[in-house]
Amino acid sequence: MAAGSLTIQIIDDTNREAVIGLTVATEQSRFIETNAESLREMEVDVKYAWTCYALCLNERPVGFMMIGAENKVDRYVWLDRFMIDAHEQGQGLGSRFLQLALVWIQDRFDVDDIVLSLHPTNELAKHFYQRGGFVDSGRIDEWNGEEIWVYHVKQGQPS
Repeated sequence: MAAGSLTIQIIDDTNREAVIGLTVATEQSRFIETNAESLREMEVDVKYAWTCYALCLNERPVGFMMIGAENKVDRYVWLDRFMIDAHEQGQGLGSRFLQLALVWIQDRFDVDDIVLSLHPTNELAKHFYQRGGFVDSGRIDEWNGEEIWVYHVKQGQPS
């Protein structure tokens, strides 16, 4: 397991190129957009108020995520494009960053659920998110045909 300090940082001029240079493993690339595409989407698709973040190990970008499309009525927000660079995979960083991201999101958004979508054939991602506390909602994202998975923020807390 990779040791070190994990942080979530806004993407700016100091880390943008490093984040754009991060890529997933070849067999994962058909399931996720590049970070450059995600950054462009954040700038163009302002309706969903996407914000992109660098996932940093000892201040060095090793991953990426987008947060947005908050629904204040139904009390959920999307975690999208979560990725760890191919060279950093297999060290437990994804699981550590996912748990950090879940806490980080809950500290910033007043929501009951954190949602994401997964390609129906991406079994590795399904297993990863299931281990992280997400469950298959049984719904399909009309925009891309992917399965919608949900993390219930209140899980494990006394009701």
